Amino acid sequence: MVVVGAGLAGVRAGESLRAQGFAGRLTLVSDEPELPYDRPPLTKQLVSGTLAEADIRLAGAEDFDARWIRGTAAVGLDRERRRVRLADGTALPYDGLVLAPGAKARPWPGAPVPAGVLTVRGLADVRALRAEVAGGAREVVVVGAGFVGVELASSLSGLGVRVTLVEPSAAPLGALGGVVSEVVAAAARGAGVVLRLGVGVGGFRAAGGRVSAVELVDGGVLPADCVVVAIGMVPATRWLAGSGLALSGGRIHCDERLFARGSGGPDPEVVVAGDAAVCDAVRTADGPVPLEHWSNAAAQGELAARNLLAGPAAAEPYDHVPSFWTAAFGLRIKSVGLPGSGDRVVVEAGDPIEGAVLVAHYDGDRLVGAVSVNRGRSLPAYARRLRAERCIGPVENKTAGM
Repeated sequence: MVVVGAGLAGVRAGESLRAQGFAGRLTLVSDEPELPYDRPPLTKQLVSGTLAEADIRLAGAEDFDARWIRGTAAVGLDRERRRVRLADGTALPYDGLVLAPGAKARPWPGAPVPAGVLTVRGLADVRALRAEVAGGAREVVVVGAGFVGVELASSLSGLGVRVTLVEPSAAPLGALGGVVSEVVAAAARGAGVVLRLGVGVGGFRAAGGRVSAVELVDGGVLPADCVVVAIGMVPATRWLAGSGLALSGGRIHCDERLFARGSGGPDPEVVVAGDAAVCDAVRTADGPVPLEHWSNAAAQGELAARNLLAGPAAAEPYDHVPSFWTAAFGLRIKSVGLPGSGDRVVVEAGDPIEGAVLVAHYDGDRLVGAVSVNRGRSLPAYARRLRAERCIGPVENKTAGM
């Protein structure tokens, strides 16, 4: 068995293979030289310094018998010969393959950027950002107010850094609903973060080869000792080109039991898990929806490995209710389901002015998700409702041809 990717999904797959009784050769491949680590603390506790690198190691990652290949990327897949080709020329044979390659930070889509313009996705990125702050960066611009951007703005402002958060849409964390966005925006301003909303970035100015300012498309200029670009992620799947696997938006398309879809249908020897997957079991009326959450990576990694051993005939469908949480500016934000996939948002508890609220997302009368801010005890009931009513998953008459 070969597992490509040693993040959460890959490690959970390795653990699951052993737990299910697989006693053969197990190899895990990672393009990072690091021991496996947990990613959610990177932009929060690790940037802020409340946790050290040793504190975020994935528990149990080295407790199962496996061969680890670190610091070497997978560069090709030959499904006919069942071989994974590595950057050092090695060809790894497999009887079963778990694809959990994860994703990379989306780079700035322009010309080469000056020094001091960073992205944050992995441990090495956080080291680089902390080095900038330790080296005297006191004016930081964060581009993008999604989860990563908001978390970084919160962590950096807590270190005494002057932070400006730039977002081309009208609100931070816009997918969670206007009320939640308003609460987050108020908390950010209360922490001293300057919000530039509804305006995009045109480029960067440099002095001596280092970034000195950010140019906005409305003509504004923001001084900057350092810039963090947080504009999303790119699935780490380019190496799968030519493999015959179905790549949907760069992600690996898999069926409801997590078997990778190929030109001839689901491949019984290849399963998929984590950020690089788009699964038929998680979908709206518009089609499969990718998930980039910790809980999804853990659940898919475990089930993918179990189904790989069981085979398609005995495999179980993926029925995990998506969930997510984050913390920023003193707020603890949690969600279940697929917030943002409906057509209306309803405040069902709490008061936004007090910074504690619960909102539900509906598609017509159908619950599709819920978000809480500092009201986490209210959320499990919505998760139970989503599961009981099977509100997440195939929508009748909408799945033909997918």
